[in-house]
Amino acid sequence: MAGQRPRQGWIYMINPYRVSLQCHDRHQHIYELVEPGEVNCKTTSCSLTINSSRVFRGTHPHIIWTSDEFQDTSDYIQTFTAIPLTSQTTFAGLPTTYPITNTARNGLSDKSYALVHQVCTVDGNCFKDASSNWLDRKGQLDKNDKIEIEKRLKYFLGFNDEPDEDWFKKNASPALVQKIYGYLSESDRSVLLNSLLDDFD
Repeated sequence: MAGQRPRQGWIYMINPYRVSLQCHDRHQHIYELVEPGEVNCKTTSCSLTINSSRVFRGTHPHIIWTSDEFQDTSDYIQTFTAIPLTSQTTFAGLPTTYPITNTARNGLSDKSYALVHQVCTVDGNCFKDASSNWLDRKGQLDKNDKIEIEKRLKYFLGFNDEPDEDWFKKNASPALVQKIYGYLSESDRSVLLNSLLDDFD
């Protein structure tokens, strides 16, 4: 019986042999990684090489995080953002590594480490068998594990938490508006004032 389309938090045993890589000039293509090392950028006018060694090689458990369609030249390829898992403790102390205890739910045979810093975009065909059917998942993460991995992804990608609407509701005051206004450039102040005046009209 064929598996289902992968979802966030599901764990698969795959070999990410086709991944999306980007050169320093931001040309992005799908590459078949036959062996570790450098690959030449596929953009005809580009002579740059890309170091593909950060991509985790071989068949290992990977966590599905997001799905998308990737345009490689004129074709669209279904892709999944995946985070590799390993039972090796080499990266255990890094802030971008998250330990996951093996359970019946996640299907892992040993305590494993999510290598968030090695997140990659993988061609959807890596999650299919020879008949193009989706593979069966190995297991799935608990909600708390997904929350902790998301925190490490934000740290790795340099995303800072921004105040949400509830924060503004609780902290809104003339003093706060005046303080924020003071940080704006002169042109932004002018635009903001005109916008506020329009609201009164």
